[in-house]
Amino acid sequence: MHNLELLVPITMFLSIAFILFKFLDDRHRERMAIIDKGLVKEDVKFLYTSSHTWRVNPLSSLKWGMLATFVGLGLLISAFVAPAFPWIQEDQMTAGLIFFIGGIGLILFYAMAAKKLESNAA
Repeated sequence: MHNLELLVPITMFLSIAFILFKFLDDRHRERMAIIDKGLVKEDVKFLYTSSHTWRVNPLSSLKWGMLATFVGLGLLISAFVAPAFPWIQEDQMTAGLIFFIGGIGLILFYAMAAKKLESNAA
């Protein structure tokens, strides 16, 4: 039994080391292929830098906030409603209410976002 307890961390660290080695080796091979093809420095710089900027969606915070709020509401409702239905397992009711009410929250977010985008376009 003690051998198995030692085998798990060793396997984990060896797996992480192997993945890191493969990543660095592939990156090295890619760079050597670029050099072999004779690409100039500007071409290489273009490959490794992004010329576009990331646009942040201003409604993203609203979406995740509404989802978290409605998931919490689903948990709260399941805590009160689950004892009223003893023939349904509590775990199933909790999971169902979380997904159902979280989905309602995302649908409401979609309606709000569509309305806001429509008013901005006009």
